[in-house]
Amino acid sequence: MLLVTTGLGCAPTDNVVGAIAGGPLFGVTAGNAGEMAGGGANAGGLGGGMGNGQGGMADSVPSGQSGAGGAGGSLVANDGAAGLGGSFAGTGGRVPVGTLTDTWFAPVAEYQTGANPVSLALGDLDKDGALDLVVANYDDGSVSVLHGEGNGSFGPKVDYSTDPLTLGVALGDLNTDGVLDIALTSFQSAALKVLPGIGDGSFGSMTEAPGSERMSAVVLGDVDNDGHLDAVTAPSGNLGMKFDPTDEPNKSGSVFLGDGSGQFAEPQYFAKGFDGFSVALGDVNADGLLDVARVNPRLNSVSLLFGTGDGSFVLSKDYPTGEMPVFAAFADLNEDGQLDLLTADSYVDELGVLLARGGGEFVPRVAFKTAEFPNHVSIADLNGDNHLDLIAVDSVADSVSVFQGIGDGTFAPKIDFSTADSFAVHSSPLQTAVGDLNGDGVPDFVVVNSRSSNVIVFLAAPAP
Repeated sequence: MLLVTTGLGCAPTDNVVGAIAGGPLFGVTAGNAGEMAGGGANAGGLGGGMGNGQGGMADSVPSGQSGAGGAGGSLVANDGAAGLGGSFAGTGGRVPVGTLTDTWFAPVAEYQTGANPVSLALGDLDKDGALDLVVANYDDGSVSVLHGEGNGSFGPKVDYSTDPLTLGVALGDLNTDGVLDIALTSFQSAALKVLPGIGDGSFGSMTEAPGSERMSAVVLGDVDNDGHLDAVTAPSGNLGMKFDPTDEPNKSGSVFLGDGSGQFAEPQYFAKGFDGFSVALGDVNADGLLDVARVNPRLNSVSLLFGTGDGSFVLSKDYPTGEMPVFAAFADLNEDGQLDLLTADSYVDELGVLLARGGGEFVPRVAFKTAEFPNHVSIADLNGDNHLDLIAVDSVADSVSVFQGIGDGTFAPKIDFSTADSFAVHSSPLQTAVGDLNGDGVPDFVVVNSRSSNVIVFLAAPAP
């Protein structure tokens, strides 16, 4: 089972990308590089992760051993797994097999964050075997860290000041000290920021790698095959501006090559013409090198770029999507050993699945209907049948849609779960992260709500 996903989303208001309910419309994919709940070193969850992404399912890895990258995880060589866009950190146990129903998940707790949270990540920050939570707060210019108790609950938030208008967050061991660090982007800054992990769940002083383009989503992976994590970012797009299809996109996206000490070289840039909010990493042509998918919301397409192995990428092909794609992910959805491509097409309320044809090419998309305005997707085997399932965040509908995978690239009809909380009529969910939060071997998930400035924990409670 191969899996790699990341991206960024945006939530709408009358075709304007800007503020909604006092905050931005962007749901930014988070990095999810968690250790296994049993204590594996730098191990994420199920899906591809090690050695450029040929890792297996984390739930088959014994507790205490290194596992593969997160569900929605990036592919990282040399035993470092950085998750990008929803992770499942396993415990070594098998997930019970069952059919997903509307009672499979139940909201059990709400936790306050900073103002207008837009992205989140799960990872074991203090090496206690329990998944912790990192949330990026756009209005506050901060990240909130909530330490997991291992029973599905979290402690009170601890805030770290970052940059105003913080957007993207990713977790990975950037300085090779065996501790997870936080990579951050901001709409107000052209620099990649890093909060180095101390190992006890706290973080040191923020450092930065200067660039020349404001960024949104950030994903981590070893794109130059030197054994160190690099950062790939999407441009900020026209935040706060209407989309004008006659205006040629003039953004590019950045590649920051890491040296393993937490420092990065001067960034390289993709060719101009990329004005999207989401990037995904995965080896789609089986050459051992990470490739990139990037969404183009104004052009209603997704671009595939092949990695060259030195950190640069060459454009392969553009593929049509539904209207206004805001998120992209790679995963082997039909279990043929090849990474397929998934997009969230927000204006038509659809997920688009493009199955791999081989040689790094994809067949035309097949659409699956979501609730209103899909913004982000987490991918994991939620019910233990060895097929990948989907959790789509429906930002306008105030819900998440769960799709049970059949194993052939198709999915059962969606099951909706409300993300409304006890304080707000509209919660405006932007992103989920998947992981075993209570140590029972079954994936749970957390959703971040921008309008109500909180996260809601959903625990799995499958029928016996």
